[in-house]
Amino acid sequence: MACTLRAMVLGPSSHSYRLHSPSSSEQETGAELLVVDQAPYVRQALSACKRLRKELTKKQALLSSFEDDRRAFQLWLHGTHGATITQVRELHEEVNAYQFILHHLSRCAYESMEAVPALYQQLFRLKKAGMLHSYVPPHVTAKANDADDTAGEPRIDEDTKQDFYDRFYSERRSKDGVAEKHQAESSRKAQHDARLKSCYRQLAKRLHPDHSKLEEVVREQRWHEMQTAYHNDDLDGLLRIEAICDMDKRGLSEKLGLARLRDLAAYHKAHLLPIRDALRAAKQDIAYGFVTKGLTEGIEYAIAGNLKFEMIDLKSTISDLERAAKSIRKEALAQLRSAEIEADRARRAQERVQRLKASSQSDESLKSRQMTFF
Repeated sequence: MACTLRAMVLGPSSHSYRLHSPSSSEQETGAELLVVDQAPYVRQALSACKRLRKELTKKQALLSSFEDDRRAFQLWLHGTHGATITQVRELHEEVNAYQFILHHLSRCAYESMEAVPALYQQLFRLKKAGMLHSYVPPHVTAKANDADDTAGEPRIDEDTKQDFYDRFYSERRSKDGVAEKHQAESSRKAQHDARLKSCYRQLAKRLHPDHSKLEEVVREQRWHEMQTAYHNDDLDGLLRIEAICDMDKRGLSEKLGLARLRDLAAYHKAHLLPIRDALRAAKQDIAYGFVTKGLTEGIEYAIAGNLKFEMIDLKSTISDLERAAKSIRKEALAQLRSAEIEADRARRAQERVQRLKASSQSDESLKSRQMTFF
């Protein structure tokens, strides 16, 4: 038999539900009330909020101490290995310069091998003057691959036409259904926007300096979170901020109710996830705990070894890039010499042909004069 469930709230920690049946006997005697106690759920939500808030406070303190560790570590690092760090930075700049040169030489070799030697000299002259990145490559006009690419209107294949017609007529056929769906979505959107604006106005009033007794830093953080949630159309985010404001006013207790406590738990969890990731990454950093542990032999050995091997690796990379640039120039010069040799050989062959032709013409002229004499 079908029954309908009707609920009546009795208090903050319990609900009573009445099961109503359409039978005549129950209509005369009345429906039975089913009471659901919310207290265990409220206590569970309160416990989760306290646990998340405690973890959030602890991890924020650890991240704050890590900032102190990193500052102290940087002061020690630059004070002890400042000269080596400067050398490493200069080597990185040298690597970037050779990569820039190699890129443009390779491009020039692909387009015109004859221009490579002049470009090689120009780039290294600019590098020596410290103006390498002021070089601008000449503009190369792209050639058309096909006559159809430059002629008339773009061609549309039959499949594209068919897809357009199918989509057009399917939209026309489903016009009525789309209109109803759009109307329902518009109604939901209007309700959502109304709630969003109402919640935003209330929060803006609560966080205004004239009405809020929070510290300036905390109030500015909440204000920024509120603006971000409003611009992102995030109603749940605004409700979570409203819940944290209620907690600041009333304190963290069961009086906030189950819904507010769940919003608070979601708020703390949303802030806790990025802090967990940041702290996980911080623990992998060599500077983590530097203030408390101080300088150890392991840190000194690791930093000195890393800098040493980084310098070796950078010098090897520079040597490889320099050899590659010289190899491109050498190949271009070899091709140019080969082309000159071929051109000289062709010129000599042409001159030889011209001499033979001139010699044969002179022989024929001599024979003709001798025949005329006789």
